[in-house]
Amino acid sequence: SASCDPNQVFDEVFWKGCLPGSQGNLCKVCMGGTGEAATKRCSDNHNERYYGNMGALRCLVGDPSGKSYGEVAFLEQHSLHTNILSLSSSGWAEGWTSSDFELLCADGRRAALSEWESCNLGAVPPNTIMTRPVLAARIYNFLIKSQETLGANPNSEFKLFESHQYGESDLLFKDATRCFVHTSHMEYRTILGEAFYSHVENVFNCTHSDILEFCNKDVCSAF
Repeated sequence: SASCDPNQVFDEVFWKGCLPGSQGNLCKVCMGGTGEAATKRCSDNHNERYYGNMGALRCLVGDPSGKSYGEVAFLEQHSLHTNILSLSSSGWAEGWTSSDFELLCADGRRAALSEWESCNLGAVPPNTIMTRPVLAARIYNFLIKSQETLGANPNSEFKLFESHQYGESDLLFKDATRCFVHTSHMEYRTILGEAFYSHVENVFNCTHSDILEFCNKDVCSAF
């Protein structure tokens, strides 16, 4: 039967790549960070320059010296055009435009980036901030206050939902974020979406997960 281990599946399809947080062949193309983060190669955070949506795009076009070109990248559609423009403005790579890239569709077609609504691998659920119940109200009030304060001062040097001025993308929150929305009244399957939930459930039913095994114990009912 086919393997349920995502790392093994990727390893069989791509003989090398950069999947931050992974190991073996799936870290061969990763390049780490700069300065003190130079040793953080393949870290599943921004210490790895091929991490995240911007990092996947960098991997696809290659580093400034022209090494480690990728052939395919898995990334989200939001901010894609802005990230492509940032390749040049950040000094990473010159001359790239949206027309230089194509989408690979699930039915085997290729399409322009503008056709992402009909050519994609599925909807990605919104990011959610999770806290312990006793902290939920305090964290929510802090975030809403921050949103209101910074929103009232558009000339502020600090941007809550913008990362491009720092040469990155999605640092604190996704750059496509418009505002925070309270979701404590919503069931988590509604937030994730049924299609995404079904995919994740199939993976978890097929692979061993220590955290899921832990949460089957009574101790989780105390939180």
